Amino acid sequence: MIDSMQNRFKQSVKGVSGVLGMVLLAALALPAAQTPESVAPAGTRLRVRFDSAVGTAISRMNDGVEVHLLKPVEAEGRELLPVGAVLTGRVLAARKGDKHTKTYPMIRLGFTRVTLPDGRSFPVEASLADLGVDVYVDSEGAATPSRTSNEGKVGTAAASAGIGAGIGGIVGGGKGAGEGAAIGAGLAGLGALAEHYAQWYDFTLKRGRKGWLRLDADLPVPSPGRSTPRL
Repeated sequence: MIDSMQNRFKQSVKGVSGVLGMVLLAALALPAAQTPESVAPAGTRLRVRFDSAVGTAISRMNDGVEVHLLKPVEAEGRELLPVGAVLTGRVLAARKGDKHTKTYPMIRLGFTRVTLPDGRSFPVEASLADLGVDVYVDSEGAATPSRTSNEGKVGTAAASAGIGAGIGGIVGGGKGAGEGAAIGAGLAGLGALAEHYAQWYDFTLKRGRKGWLRLDADLPVPSPGRSTPRL
């Protein structure tokens, strides 16, 4: 009976050893590509320069667009996207401006792929975030001409009138101050009028223009040597 129990124990040990061996072999067989990827989180901003021109009057839906990184993107203590990485995408929407119908010109871009200088390429979800003071970009990535608020226009007019009054006062005393204020106010009015019409004008994001993109989703970056299927 003792011999029988010993035999059963030995068989159990062999069985457990076999299972552990299989688990170990399976773990060793996993490719290095299974290691965790580094991730650039959604909301990360990318400083870019345009390599192709797009615009509200010259672009159509699905036209291609390309930019490249001017600053590296870092996360989790390592560089994920180096300077020179190329992002490609397309025009999602484009609309011409029309002052008669009060239609603002608009363009919206979507970037769907990034290619690194070492040849690695993988999907990305990114959109416009910031193009400077002359173009407004909303939360959806749609770009339109910047529009100054009424308060800003009033402030500009007052400032112009004040400067005109100051210059007039120096030149011609009190009377000159009054005339200078009138001239300054007139110039401010012309500026506001020009700005009013400019908001209907079409615009182009020329090649070489700088701007910011925003990641709309987390971006897993494969390690060197790991390939990602092309979509």
